Amino acid sequence: MSQFKAIGFDLDGTLVNSLPDLTLAISNTFKEFNLPNPHEELVLTWIGNGADILLARALEWAGTTPSADTLKQMKIRFNFHYGENICHKSELYPHVKQTLLTLKEQGFTLAVVTNKPTQHVLPVLKAFEIDHLFTETLGGQSLPAIKPHPAPLFYLCGRFGILPQELLFVGDSKNDILAARAAGCAVVGLTYGYNYNEPIAESKPDWVFSDFAKLLTIV
Repeated sequence: MSQFKAIGFDLDGTLVNSLPDLTLAISNTFKEFNLPNPHEELVLTWIGNGADILLARALEWAGTTPSADTLKQMKIRFNFHYGENICHKSELYPHVKQTLLTLKEQGFTLAVVTNKPTQHVLPVLKAFEIDHLFTETLGGQSLPAIKPHPAPLFYLCGRFGILPQELLFVGDSKNDILAARAAGCAVVGLTYGYNYNEPIAESKPDWVFSDFAKLLTIV
């Protein structure tokens, strides 16, 4: 019998390869403001701390510091463009859907904990027809703190009535590992996602997998 009763998942870089659509959203936004067009390889290094930080890193790369009013407009336009292309090129990573279905059938409570803007979380899950598998979905504005703060994982423990050691977290970046460690949860690090071009093993998760289906071997 598994020690885990619930499993939490990051979204971008863990369940979904959203890099192409995030790049498109940044590119379309920058085009409106006459800024240079970043390539996917750059955007890859900016993902992980939510949309505001992604945009801040992009602006730093572009060498510009917009006024507060302009920055506000850029955030609005970025959210618009991403909303318009939320699953235009994005794809589930291999074995994600079948593994989630198997975990659900085995009785695990599943949740999503992402720093992605909350308004975009359910549309992504619905687009891939996996929204019904999750009991809770937390985005960047769902709680006062986001990963790497442990608050979202503590929230899940309270929500599901479980201890931290009964929650397994699965992510692709050091923010996921830090959040799980601070909450006292076991954590899986996936090698294929977005981690600022750093090997996820350097963050010392409990397990390192390159195949999502490997989760079934530890639960």
